[in-house]
Amino acid sequence: MRVLISGLIASGLFAQAQSQAPPPRRNSFLISRPVPDAAAVERGKAVFVPACGFCHGSNATGGEGPDLVRSAVALRDENGEEIGPLVHAGRPGMPAFPQMTDGQIKDIAAFLRFRQQAAIDRGNYAVKEVNTGDAVKGQAYFSSHCATCHATGLQGIAISYQAIDLITRILYPRGDKSTVTVTAAGKATTGTLEYLDDFEVGLRDNAGEYHAFTRGPAVKVDVKDPLEAHEKQMKTFQDADLHNVLAYLETLK
Repeated sequence: MRVLISGLIASGLFAQAQSQAPPPRRNSFLISRPVPDAAAVERGKAVFVPACGFCHGSNATGGEGPDLVRSAVALRDENGEEIGPLVHAGRPGMPAFPQMTDGQIKDIAAFLRFRQQAAIDRGNYAVKEVNTGDAVKGQAYFSSHCATCHATGLQGIAISYQAIDLITRILYPRGDKSTVTVTAAGKATTGTLEYLDDFEVGLRDNAGEYHAFTRGPAVKVDVKDPLEAHEKQMKTFQDADLHNVLAYLETLK
């Protein structure tokens, strides 16, 4: 099965969960470091937002100033030893904060660590509402582009699958393996495609026997991919089409 590349992330279907104190126990060594103490994270955020948030954003993802979640300096930092000198002395375009204590800087470091770990931990990403399309337009699109292969078997699909599962199946469809017929020396051999490149083709017939052929002008190869129509469709599928089709499928209950 070919993996179909989608614009799922670009269409805004996934968004990072809001910054909160870390749960009691998730992955304990995200980016090879312990999860910072929740109280230190909250203290660090309380210092960071009014002092630094106007430039680096309240979640440290950047604004007028750089994104500290991806900053090489902040990523190297363990307990404030990297960011501390910069905070105390400032740098061109960044004010100095000599009044900040070492404890406050360590707390800011804990907050930044939490933000870094939250960004890398996909388990903390939440799925937003995906059923935002027009069901009528979705039905029209489905009828003209999808009904040839999916004319039956859809009634009740919205009961069997959640919206996120439906959209995943559209973008990453599942199907049987491709079948192939190889005609060589006047004999046709058909089976499940096991291997194919510019030089060789391999298949397994219904009896389970494997057949290998060297490709060339005298060898005809006919592949039937059950997902070929999906692959072609995904090249023209727009975000609106995707959401509209999903909205239509959600009516089939």
